[in-house]
Amino acid sequence: MRKNIVTILSVVLVSSFLFGCQPKDNSMAMETEKPTTEIQVEDNNQLNLDGDITKIIVSKTKGVNATVFEKEEVIETFKSIISGASKESGIVNMANPELYVDVVYENGNKQSFYLWIGEKGQKSTLMKTDDTHTIYTVSEEMNDMVIELVESIEN
Repeated sequence: MRKNIVTILSVVLVSSFLFGCQPKDNSMAMETEKPTTEIQVEDNNQLNLDGDITKIIVSKTKGVNATVFEKEEVIETFKSIISGASKESGIVNMANPELYVDVVYENGNKQSFYLWIGEKGQKSTLMKTDDTHTIYTVSEEMNDMVIELVESIEN
């Protein structure tokens, strides 16, 4: 009797261990591990920044005549704009972006976005360059902040 209990407990323990080591879903079982990025999408469908930003680089053409923002107040404004953006459902097909935005972190990692700016009182649109099928909209209030920042680039 004691031997049966020990055997059953051993089987349960090993099964529990193996079950706990399984990936969350089968699609992950075949994927190789990808490096983590500094921007993560949370369950609330918003972009959240994870890390200390050292600078924001904005350009109208990728890498050409880029404007670098390193002032804390401007970085905080961009943080508010990006973290306040809400994910839109569905797959999208967008025209070429108006602006290219690179967020550079203290640890050297970089996250890039495409940005389409709405008119005053409208929404703007963000897209992560590594996920071109998903967009995030920026509220009308935050869009006005985007317009002010862009005007500072043009002047």
